[in-house]
Amino acid sequence: MRLFVASFFFIVFSLADAQQHYPNIDGEVLLDDDRVVVQRFVLEPGQWEGIHEHPQYQLVIVLNTTDELTSRFRGAERVFPGSEDDDSDSIGAFWRQGPVFIGDQHESGNTGTRPLEWIAITFKSDSVATEDPPVQIVQE
Repeated sequence: MRLFVASFFFIVFSLADAQQHYPNIDGEVLLDDDRVVVQRFVLEPGQWEGIHEHPQYQLVIVLNTTDELTSRFRGAERVFPGSEDDDSDSIGAFWRQGPVFIGDQHESGNTGTRPLEWIAITFKSDSVATEDPPVQIVQE
């Protein structure tokens, strides 16, 4: 019974605080409703996010990429070269593999020369499908 109660509170707390948190950079919350949290982040050249977690259901849209990103995960380090062309079409999207826990010792650093900018869309449940969608408001 204790395990059930502890699991229940962990799940409720996790869903209630679905925002992505990085120790070294702040994000701008663009939308936070009962289904998703949408945040914008910028990682400047030379800056590291800091060791952090990722939720299980997260979509990332890269708006501007840098020419090099270094990622650390469970003691391994990997360098991802980006485009060297400042004017290249660098928009991309991917599902972030998750969950990632603090114990995984994950962080990424902008080891390139241009800012890295992305949108993180964190889903608050495993499905956002609904027969009664909310009214959407688009702001310019």
